[in-house]
Formats: sequence, structure tokens, C-alpha cells
Amino acid sequence: MRYLDKIIQYCEQAKQTQPERIFVYSKAEPLDLCAHYIYVIEQVGGDIQQSYDDFAAFKARKTHACAKLNQPNTILYVGSSRTGVHKRLKQHLGFGPKGTYALHMNEWFQGEYQISLRQYPATIAPQVLQLLEDDLAQSLKPAFGKLGANHQ
Repeated sequence: MRYLDKIIQYCEQAKQTQPERIFVYSKAEPLDLCAHYIYVIEQVGGDIQQSYDDFAAFKARKTHACAKLNQPNTILYVGSSRTGVHKRLKQHLGFGPKGTYALHMNEWFQGEYQISLRQYPATIAPQVLQLLEDDLAQSLKPAFGKLGANHQ
């Protein structure tokens, strides 16, 4: 199968794929360790411009690998994980290596947040999960992180 045909096939699969469940993450919530997830980190209340400015100032210190700046929004970040969503969320919350691209929220964020998860079966193709993440990021326009595919 040609490359473009594969891309079209993945796009068609992504259009038909729905999450198995969508829920707000809590540490008490059991997670399927085999599942794949798309997560959305959202600021709850507070001043979104101040949060944006605080992250920009933190990023400028260059002490940690940080996500890309976009524009102020209550949606802070959209990401996905196929290998362990707990670990990835810990990195964003600030409990991971300084060299990992993440939000490192405990270093700069003062407000409240919530994390929503979209759970997909482990059988979903990585390319389809990436397309679903890209589509969600394009529509939610997060304040931080890439917008679109990794290769853009």
C-alpha cells in the first residue's frame, strides 16, 4: 500500500473511532494499564493570562524542557500516552526529569486544574491515536504544547 493510501486509511479509521470512555481523572480512579489515552489538562477558574505569563517566565529560565507557548486558554495542554498515562501526567505535574518536555506545573502553576481522559483500546493504531490527539488539539487550541502532528 502506498504512503498516501495508508494516511487516508488512518484518517478514515480516526473519523470512525470513539473513546471507550471519557472521564475526569482522579488518583483513586483505576486505569486500564493496557489502554491508550488522550488527556486534556484544563485550568479551573483563575486568570488564564497570568497562568500563561507564569509559564512563559518559567520557560524563559531554561531550567527545564518545556512545552511550546501558543496563546492563553483555559485548556493548558492536550497529549496522549500509549505506554503509561500515570507517568506522563506526573511529568506534567512536575514530578519527572527536568529534561522531559512537559508543563512541570509544580514549578509555576498556582491555580486549580482538572485532567480529563479519553480511553481507547490498546489495539488502536498509534497513527490513529496521533490523528485523534491532533484533531482534539486543533479544536481546543491549548495554551501550551504542539498543535498538529509531531512532524509539523
